[in-house]
Amino acid sequence: MNKKFSRILLSLAISGFFLYLTAFKPKFGALFSGKMGVGEALFGYPRFNLSELGAAISNAEWNYVLVAGVIFFTTLFIRAWRWQLTLNTLTKIKLMPTFGTMTIGYMANNLLPMRLGEVYRAQVINQLTGMSRSAAFGTIVAERLIDLVYMVPYIGAALLIYPLPDKLRSGAYVLSAAAFVLGGFCIWLGVDRTRALKWAGVVLKIFPKKLGDSIHSLLSTFSAGLGVMGRKELAWQLAISSLILWAMYAFMVYLIMAAIGLTKPEFPMIHNDLVGSVLVMLVVTTIGFVIPGAPGSVGTYHGVAVLGLSLFNVPGDRAAAFAVMLHALNYLPLTLLGLAFFWKYGLSFHSPAEGDIAEATAGGVEAVGGRPS
Repeated sequence: MNKKFSRILLSLAISGFFLYLTAFKPKFGALFSGKMGVGEALFGYPRFNLSELGAAISNAEWNYVLVAGVIFFTTLFIRAWRWQLTLNTLTKIKLMPTFGTMTIGYMANNLLPMRLGEVYRAQVINQLTGMSRSAAFGTIVAERLIDLVYMVPYIGAALLIYPLPDKLRSGAYVLSAAAFVLGGFCIWLGVDRTRALKWAGVVLKIFPKKLGDSIHSLLSTFSAGLGVMGRKELAWQLAISSLILWAMYAFMVYLIMAAIGLTKPEFPMIHNDLVGSVLVMLVVTTIGFVIPGAPGSVGTYHGVAVLGLSLFNVPGDRAAAFAVMLHALNYLPLTLLGLAFFWKYGLSFHSPAEGDIAEATAGGVEAVGGRPS
């Protein structure tokens, strides 16, 4: 219990720190050099006031937000269909129960600590189909890992397209090449696990034996969740649906940026390289979901999004409005839909027992982050 409580406190502290970064521009250097007092250095430079934030949101072009909402609901059904493909390798389940179970999990992640939504998803699948909770949890891990694999091309594209300073450009080329190689290797792990692990073992011989063995063991555990990608009848469906999902998420980022007016000429760093800046913010906002924090990524998401937009010289009120609106677009529909299906299936919010969590996570891999929260 103490360990759980400590983890919850740590996650709340992380979210609180990012909320602070959302609202203020700290001057840590001036604080440590003695040029400023604690109050001025930490709280003397607010990014915006509430009236400015309210004005930025109320003046948004809501037609863009409406289109983003439609796209978001479409992504939910694509995600449910993709998860159904994975589940159907083990049991038979229709699309709507899959959709309902998925939204229950996201709702629980939005309201409960420690990403317990993944355990609830496994529990609901167990109740609906009789599949073991550990097997159901394995499909959830596979879904998250597939998300990460097919996000890699967008990371590489962001590094290639966005015009970085000359001194950073060669490094960006190396990183983008590494991203594409990593993505390709992950796909190889899923499609031909035995051969990929064998060649990885050969390459890892350049490292000290203990380190190489540890990396190889990690790759073996990671690749187990990608096994569904090796099924020939599913490989193209999983690949195409995943790439489409990330393209739709990128379009949602663009729409919210446009709603706040960030794509206009008054923000030249975004306006002059729209595709690159949208891809950068897609990566940044996804990181905001992945960082452990309060339920629903409250605070962490907002802080990371605001810091990301500061790279493009976006003022605090517009940046915070972007973060609030895009987060709400993910958070509110998922929470309401999840609660509706939660009520429909007659579930309750009792904490899963230690045995339930242990059984669900028997594979030894915790669920990794991704979109939605």
